[in-house]
Parts: sequence; C-alpha cells; structure tokens
Amino acid sequence: MANIKVSAADVLSGIAAPSERTFRNRIVGLVTLQRVGLCIAVLPFALGVAALAGARFNLQLLPLIVVAFLGGTAASMTNDIVDMERDKRKWPLKPLATGLISRSEAILYTVILAGAAFAIAALVFSWFFTTLVLVALALSYLYVHYTRDHIGYLTVIPVFACIPVAIWGAYSLGTVLTPLPWLIVIFGAGWTTAVQITHEGLDPAIPALFVRPRPTAERTLYVVSILVMFVVGIAIFFYAQLSPLYLVALTILVAWILIYAKNLGENRPRKKLESAYRVIFTSISFYFLLIAIFVWIM
Repeated sequence: MANIKVSAADVLSGIAAPSERTFRNRIVGLVTLQRVGLCIAVLPFALGVAALAGARFNLQLLPLIVVAFLGGTAASMTNDIVDMERDKRKWPLKPLATGLISRSEAILYTVILAGAAFAIAALVFSWFFTTLVLVALALSYLYVHYTRDHIGYLTVIPVFACIPVAIWGAYSLGTVLTPLPWLIVIFGAGWTTAVQITHEGLDPAIPALFVRPRPTAERTLYVVSILVMFVVGIAIFFYAQLSPLYLVALTILVAWILIYAKNLGENRPRKKLESAYRVIFTSISFYFLLIAIFVWIM
C-alpha cells in the first residue's frame, strides 16, 4: 500500500496513520491506536465528576487524569484489535488494518496500558474505584467482542455507567448512593445513546438493542436522549447548586446538539453523520468542563 499522507486530526482521532513501515510511522501508529485526541476530549468528564464529588483543583487530580487516559486508550485499542478484519473494509488506513502495527504488538501495548491504569488506581485510590475500573475494562472488551454485534450498540451504556460512579467513589465513597452521582449516570446514558446512533448510523448490520430500528426511529431515540440529558442536567443544577449561568450553557449546548437530529433521517450521507458524531462527542467535553469551572471558580 502506498504511503498515503494523513492529517494530524486523522491520527489523533484514530482513523488513519501513515502506512510505510518506518520507525517514525510506527510511533505515529501507536498514537493512532490510542485515539489520543478522543481520550483527551473526554478528560473534562473526569474533572467535572470529580469536582461535583468534592475534589479540589490540585495535584491530587493528576492520578485520576492518568488513569482515565490510560483506561480510555486501552479500551480504544481493544476495539481496534477486535475489529481488525472489519476495519480493513471500513477504515483501511488504521495501523492494524494496514499492517503498520501487528496484532501481537497491539495486544502487548494494550495490556501494558491497562496494567498501568489498574496499578495506579490500586496504589492511589480505594478498592471501590479500582474494582470499577477493572469492571469497566472487562465490560469494554465484552462489548466489542460480543454484545455490540449480537445484542446491540446500546449495550455500551453499562460500560459508561461504571465510570462516573467509580470517580465519585474515589473522592466521596460515603455519598456514592446519593442522587447526584446517579443523575450523572443517567445523563451519560442519554449522551452515550446519542453518540452511538451517530457513530453506528451507517452500519445496518449492528442492531440498537436486538433489532435495527429504522432511521426515523433512531432519530426519535436521538431526540429523546438529548431531552433526557436536558432534564437531568436541570436536576444536576438544583442538586449541585450551580450558578444560573450553568442553565444558560446547558440550554445552548442541548439546542446545538438537537440541530443535528436533521442529519439522522432516511437521507443520511456519511459526512452528515460524521458531523453529528463530532458535535455530540465534543459536547461532553464542554458540558463537564463548564461544570468544573462553575464548581471550582464561580
């Protein structure tokens, strides 16, 4: 395969790497496997949950950021390892699809990153946090290896649900059964549903939950998911006693995401779906970054 030029955005989002087998390109290929840009985009989520749980803005947040990043990259790499043959058709410029990185190398790298995440979690945080990190990684593997294709893409929601509860337990284990952390889980379930609808929109072979809904039904589910996020976001506002500016930001964010429901009907070209996916995925960064700002600064 010719060494096709790829952009930095392609590398950071994990969809392409240079195919020529040079030492430099292999390093780039490892970065591509990690989907570094996507993992960085969701770090504000960890900070926002930690802020709501009572964590202070100081160096004690650094281990959480490292664990969240390493765990996210390990999960992303597991996805690519399982989907290696599929990606040769769907994403032929990924480093495993082109052979830039071998399957055994990717497995070894994934084990190292996952092991590092688990070790830091065990050394720094409580058994509760460590256990849920391990459960999230195990469910992530189960998702890409079996449940996504055989049951449906909405089975990713239990994977996501572990994360805010784990972070909350790391900083305030005694209050993990109070409403606020579980409101975050419900908010995350709505967001994850919307993300998966846009991400899997062009693959009719993957069901949502046992069956593949029609595009119009998926668009309805997308709208409902966003409205659930809005209602739960208001509940978070009252429980966390945030600034009224938060409501303004939440309303703008939800309106921005809802606009992209128009891309999810019967006429759904790849570019429109990719645009909707980028917006809904990026929205989580803005939302929880704003929460952290409102908690720590305002």
